[in-house]
Amino acid sequence: MMGEEEKTVTNISIRAAYDSLEEILGKNARNIIMRNAGLHRAIESPPDYTWDKEFTNREQLSIYQEAAKLIGKVGIQGVFRQIGFRSAEITIVKFKVLDSIKELPPDEKFDRCLEFLTSAINRGRLVKIANGTSAFDNFDCTACEGIESTKPYCSQYTGTIQFLSDWSYGKGEYIAEEVKCKAVGDETCLFELKKK
Repeated sequence: MMGEEEKTVTNISIRAAYDSLEEILGKNARNIIMRNAGLHRAIESPPDYTWDKEFTNREQLSIYQEAAKLIGKVGIQGVFRQIGFRSAEITIVKFKVLDSIKELPPDEKFDRCLEFLTSAINRGRLVKIANGTSAFDNFDCTACEGIESTKPYCSQYTGTIQFLSDWSYGKGEYIAEEVKCKAVGDETCLFELKKK
């Protein structure tokens, strides 16, 4: 008999997805997704915005899989991107979790944001690419698990990184892009900023 899966996903990550799903799709759709993902406990008692790790990778993946089933593989991409953007916005603007770094120089601020992201989702890492800019390498992405696609799939991270870029550099300075994706056969999911 296999042991219980380790809880490695933070409450803040699940709660941000929970709130974003409601805002974007409505309470009923959110509840359907959470219920079908086996997360009845999150409907009855949504997790707090804390760093406690009370969810498994499988539970987090189930949220994205159930949302894709409800909306469809193509339509879900825009919703995922909005969920990522809103999750970061709620966490940073509403709950002010990064207020201590808001006055840093933009490059340093963005690096700290990516470090925050890796802590919040408990995966990935900040990397420097050839031109010296920072990127997010999600080598252990669970959103792509079991997915085959002709284009990058895990757009929730693109949305998150877009908000972090807007918050760090100013809105519209950069566009976040997923340049590698495990769903299309790459070895990792890599997200970079492109100058507008």
